[in-house]
Amino acid sequence: MSRRRDTGPAMDRRQRVLNFVQPRGRIGVEIGPLTRPLILKSESEVLYADHMSTEALRHHYRSHSTLGPEGIDGVVPVDLVLGEGGLPQALGTRGPVDYIVASHVVEHLPDPIGWLAEGAEVLREGGLFCLIVPDKRFTFDHFRTPTSVGAVVAAHLQRLRHPPLSIVYEHFARATAIDRRAVWQGRPASIRPLTGGPEAALEATARIAEHGVYVDVHCTVFTPFSFGTVLAEVLGLGLLPFECAALEPTCPMGDEFFVLLRKRSDRTPAERAASVPRLDPRRHDALPSPKLTARLAVAARRFRGRGAP
Repeated sequence: MSRRRDTGPAMDRRQRVLNFVQPRGRIGVEIGPLTRPLILKSESEVLYADHMSTEALRHHYRSHSTLGPEGIDGVVPVDLVLGEGGLPQALGTRGPVDYIVASHVVEHLPDPIGWLAEGAEVLREGGLFCLIVPDKRFTFDHFRTPTSVGAVVAAHLQRLRHPPLSIVYEHFARATAIDRRAVWQGRPASIRPLTGGPEAALEATARIAEHGVYVDVHCTVFTPFSFGTVLAEVLGLGLLPFECAALEPTCPMGDEFFVLLRKRSDRTPAERAASVPRLDPRRHDALPSPKLTARLAVAARRFRGRGAP
């Protein structure tokens, strides 16, 4: 799984998560903290989970610049290694937990509904699942089409364990270096392929199809608006026992948005679906204009620091 490199004040995003989950005195799980955990051991009885052991992660990332100045020695000890049984099996008798935090993880999962359902399985009633999700408009996914409800439902019904070849192709064909600030300022993005463009994508996808290897790509891409649309329909279908406690859109000059799900098995699917905030697509789906960016900056200053309802 690829890891994000912080692009804004680390304390700001960490504080937003702390405001959401209120971890002190609670037990929880943070998935994929690597060298930058959002919940510290001194703040909560938190268990760090990853798809590799500590030693394996340090070996895998030994030459990666994504670790920053901490280097491999900064990789936090992994408490739970996530295997085929996912979080329920890794957690075992240490569950249920009060919260789960996952930053830039959900987009890597071939079956995000199944993954969220596994999280619900280990959460107490009323427990919180906090997601930080990249906003495709301001990342290398800029030129990809937002993921549809049909795509995530189909992936769940198929119990996908690998990214479908269509997604692999889209990643290699569309991944583009993006000047995030320029996009926020209303300037059009230029196509600057990171992986060679369509011709290279066809070659890479054909090779992956032939050998059946797993390749780590963004299986889903969202804007805050499109995520809310998909989430509402998935909850309305009764596929997940969550309500949406918060959906904080991307802040000006940022590249990610925050989602807080609360386990509510006692609510009907329609009630859960109705809990998803209705965002304005002109602000949280369309590309920004300079005037819109200025208005959003004012709104963000008012909104920042507020906890979840």
